[in-house]
Amino acid sequence: MRLPKEKILYKSPFRNELETLIHLAEKALNERVATWSPFLSAQLIEEVKNKFNNLNDISLLFEGGFPRAERKRICFLRPEEEMNLPSINIPIKGLYIKGNFLFDRAKQSDFRDVLHELHPQADEIGDIWLIRDRGAQAICSEKYADSINQKNGKLREVEISIQALDLHEMEIPFNRPEKVINTVEASTRIDAIASAGFGLSRSKITTQIKQGCLRLNWVLNDQASKSVNIGDLIHLEKKGSLKILNIDKTKKERWRIKLLRQ
Repeated sequence: MRLPKEKILYKSPFRNELETLIHLAEKALNERVATWSPFLSAQLIEEVKNKFNNLNDISLLFEGGFPRAERKRICFLRPEEEMNLPSINIPIKGLYIKGNFLFDRAKQSDFRDVLHELHPQADEIGDIWLIRDRGAQAICSEKYADSINQKNGKLREVEISIQALDLHEMEIPFNRPEKVINTVEASTRIDAIASAGFGLSRSKITTQIKQGCLRLNWVLNDQASKSVNIGDLIHLEKKGSLKILNIDKTKKERWRIKLLRQ
């Protein structure tokens, strides 16, 4: 059985990635076996949902280790096999990158870089989050966890050790309840909207932008003055996400903005 390849690839900025995923999906269809993708970026996940949404021959399961995960793996399976979901093995595990970072603070990107140095398979690693000053935890594939378990290394001058964990052993990031926020601003600049939505001063938001901690629609944003539009998603490291639900101009030439804090 073949999927409509050209229709799926049409005008997509992710043609190469989608071709690989089409191959995995067709393998699931023809061999009647669940197939798993590597970890995919949030951008690519959204593209897959749009492109595969109307296909009746294949079902997709998205799994990132916890509900609000950004990077996820996709399981492709035949629709009639969805009833067997509870028995499908989810090939995902966790990592604990331990170290004393009390006097040498590290960012999520630092931990991702050191994992790549120790075992360079970027698409085998999912989300990474900090565990206060004790290091970080990460989601990864079973294969990657087995290959890097008990390894030691250095992140800058800090000695680190890596331990593989089952998902139930991990300190999963807090699942913040969604909240609708209404604000009136002088402009639709991203620093103003993020300030209102995350409850931080604009100077702090600007600092976060300069440090590479803010993304717009999953892409790193380094412009505090960039305007946002309805449907845009703003993500700030350690603070969660804001979705722009609506933007209206007031009689006083200001902007009434409705946000969803996630």
